[in-house]
Amino acid sequence: MSNKIQNKGKSKKNRKTDEEVIQIIRNLRLIDDVLFEKFMEDAAACEELLQVILENSRLKVKPETLVAQKSLRNLAKRSVRLDAYIEGVEDKVYNIEIQRSDNCNHVKRVRYNASTITINKSEPGDEFEDVQDVIVIYISEFDMFGAGKTVYHVENVIRETGNPVNDGFMSVYVNTEVAEDSLISELMQCFLKTDFEDDKFPNISRRMKELKHGEEDEKMCKSVEEYAERKAKEAAKVAAKEAEKKAMAEKKKTVEKLNDMGMDISLIASAVDMDEETIKQWLEK
Repeated sequence: MSNKIQNKGKSKKNRKTDEEVIQIIRNLRLIDDVLFEKFMEDAAACEELLQVILENSRLKVKPETLVAQKSLRNLAKRSVRLDAYIEGVEDKVYNIEIQRSDNCNHVKRVRYNASTITINKSEPGDEFEDVQDVIVIYISEFDMFGAGKTVYHVENVIRETGNPVNDGFMSVYVNTEVAEDSLISELMQCFLKTDFEDDKFPNISRRMKELKHGEEDEKMCKSVEEYAERKAKEAAKVAAKEAEKKAMAEKKKTVEKLNDMGMDISLIASAVDMDEETIKQWLEK
């Protein structure tokens, strides 16, 4: 880790904070999204990752076509934050996601990402044959389908014939849990290490070294701090929503009790500071 981070003019408290951040970086693995975010800013490393997972050594990624942490909006103005977004590779759009926790419907998340990408890549008047192909790669720390495989390729098929349907969408689920005798599995096992150098993955190894011990260390410190701030804000939003739900549930209970007591709706609305129409809707349910 570079000494540039350790400014002599800093207080002991700030130096201690720097040391703590450095230790966090030392312990990070590629499966951790804060490190993966910075890792994916390197086109050569991203290219190598795609080549291994998709088993296609011809894939080429240009720096200008790669965006780490890209935000898109759907037609309902709901935004989605993509871990990595690559376009222009073999006339396809690629989305790479990293997932440690098994805490959501991952398959529907993949479908949602793909549909949002498709909408954002479409223009009024486009013909359907011009809709770009989308490939979503979902890297997880667990075997999502429980079949003991490192990689699962998911495409639409005709149930009656078993023939694939070329609708331009494919999802690839890769995990670090299952260790197999394959190049993809070897790469996934690297995702669990805090440090590695593997001749089979020269650009990925180089990028890891840059982020952990090289010129990118200051950027990593800043990324860790920004990541912590972002997660804190997200947690605060969730807590606020939960508090709002709880308060609304208590209001509904109060409304029901006052209604059971025979109180007029106008008085109930005034007591709980809600409009009469909402009170009526609650009571009708």
